[in-house]
Amino acid sequence: MSRCEHAARATLVGAILNVSFFLGTQALAETRKFIVIQEAPALTNVDVGLKGKSHGDMLAFEAAVRSEAGNTGTLRGILFTVALPGERHPHEGRIGQLYFDLGNGDSLVVSGGTVYLGQDTEMTVNTPQVRAVIGGTGAFIGARGQVTTTRRSDRTYEHSFELLK
Repeated sequence: MSRCEHAARATLVGAILNVSFFLGTQALAETRKFIVIQEAPALTNVDVGLKGKSHGDMLAFEAAVRSEAGNTGTLRGILFTVALPGERHPHEGRIGQLYFDLGNGDSLVVSGGTVYLGQDTEMTVNTPQVRAVIGGTGAFIGARGQVTTTRRSDRTYEHSFELLK
């Protein structure tokens, strides 16, 4: 085996070990879990481009939230339509960003995609959607993880956060 082949093999083995270590430590990472309840949102549809439902339409919303600990705050968000229902797929796709202001300078920023049945304005009841937690401030500075959001039949939402410690 040539010196170049040995170097390439050593580099490959090193890369595999690095990936294995990274994945192993991520799997063992502890999480901080908590739930935030959101009241029914105030919704504002913004028709962009073609009249009626079309790519790029925006839904802005705001709602009161409260944590399990009793802290109150406000959720503000925007969702952009990126896929419309059609013969091949019955769902509308949206990409959005949510800002959870939990008071006292504590906030969480969430981003990601979701799907909505047909052209429903709100999520389907009892159909969880998962988005990424991409940051935060105050007690949540540098937050990363995910949030699973479930709409309840009374139009409130449950946001179940899992943050890496």
